[in-house]
Amino acid sequence: MPSETLKIGYLDGAVIALFVAAVLGLGFSARLRDVSILQYLAAGRSLSLPAFVATLVSTWYGGVLAVGSSVEWKGVGGLLLFGMPYYVFALVYALAFAKRVREADQISIPERLAQRWGKAAGLVGAILIFLLAVPAAHVLMLGTMVHLVTGWGTVLSLVVGTVVGTLFLYRGGLLADVRVGLLAFLLMYIGFFVVLGWCLIHMPPATMIRKLDPALLHWDGNVGWVGLTSFFILGAWTVVDPGFHQRVSSARSPELGKRGLFYCIGFWMLFDVMSVTTGLYAIALLKPTPPGLELFPLLGEKVLPPGLKAVFLCGLTGAVLSAMVGYTLVSGATFGREFLGRLNPSLDEQAIKLRTRIGFGVACLLAVGIALTVQNVVVDLWYAYSGAVVGALILPVTAIYVPRFKLTVSSKWAVASMITAFITSFACLIYGKRTDNPSLEVSYAGQTFTFGTLIPGLIVSAIVLSLGELASRRATTYDKRN
Repeated sequence: MPSETLKIGYLDGAVIALFVAAVLGLGFSARLRDVSILQYLAAGRSLSLPAFVATLVSTWYGGVLAVGSSVEWKGVGGLLLFGMPYYVFALVYALAFAKRVREADQISIPERLAQRWGKAAGLVGAILIFLLAVPAAHVLMLGTMVHLVTGWGTVLSLVVGTVVGTLFLYRGGLLADVRVGLLAFLLMYIGFFVVLGWCLIHMPPATMIRKLDPALLHWDGNVGWVGLTSFFILGAWTVVDPGFHQRVSSARSPELGKRGLFYCIGFWMLFDVMSVTTGLYAIALLKPTPPGLELFPLLGEKVLPPGLKAVFLCGLTGAVLSAMVGYTLVSGATFGREFLGRLNPSLDEQAIKLRTRIGFGVACLLAVGIALTVQNVVVDLWYAYSGAVVGALILPVTAIYVPRFKLTVSSKWAVASMITAFITSFACLIYGKRTDNPSLEVSYAGQTFTFGTLIPGLIVSAIVLSLGELASRRATTYDKRN
């Protein structure tokens, strides 16, 4: 947690108070059409195009404070390394997954795993999705914003930000999340337009570039083609992201979900350009450069007048809050509906809703605990912790939704692939921590290859599924002969 705090005057305080009131007002005023679990978790599968685009854009970009870390780390290359892979896989999702995800009766990934490979696969999938959806990164970033504004201690900032930020979720579910997401979407673009506009007016880009370390201006972030390939593979996270899946499942129609993703990609590209450019200005203007999570807030402190500074801070906070709420909803639903509900099929909808709300609390407690141990959001959480889960899920999930990816493996092989892949990736995570190389970088022939935890898990998953496929085909051949 940063040691500095921001200077919040009366005007800034009034804008921030208005923002908090708007968030709580929008969240608590959500009115569900009925009391069904489908209405609570998927808004009755009736999201309009504006609601779908706004909430998915803001949720998927909830790591906005960590963009500062990525710009400090890779400079201009952040556009390619942390942007392009996700555009490509979002396009793949739109073309190959979106319609099938929305057309299915099931609204979650564990449900589809259970439908394809049975109860055990659904339970293992639920555990992995829960671990992936726990909003630790967003809790840390929201806690950072609370601390910068209030000066409160680390634990208090994390707890207050988490409780206040998710309180309305217990009542309104996805509909409350969407209403807050619409506000976050507007504010994140307005906020960056304000701060980037100020920077461009007061410092021409050529002047800014001269103030930067030349290493930050390499188009590929100095990772080379091999490193670029490894970063690109990490973009496959999109395929199994539970927040992505939930929004597409909740769209009004299959065609709307597919078309909405095209709009989302355009908005993500625009915001990436704005945020990375702003990050470069921040590095040029703030000497010495503060740690990544503080980069944008301290830039606003330095360059913006009262009132506009608060607008920028609210834009940052809104994006983080929207993502935290979205992933809390997914993790709570996974805990209550997909895990506890699957263990006890006799539970009715009200009992599942109660357990889902308990899941919100469990996910938030776990998120706060993880946030207290994190040093670097990008490396520790996204590329180490989350990568360990993603590598175990990519191939089984792809096999469900892409007809050409035909697998005839039995349930035991599918379950074994997820478990062994996760164990392998988690072992790599521990090894990376112990060797102070959390991203598992390997240098060879002048090139740096970032294995991360996703790639080892993906390789093991592919091996186990291939063995299962071979065993299945041999069994089929044997049966035909006899």
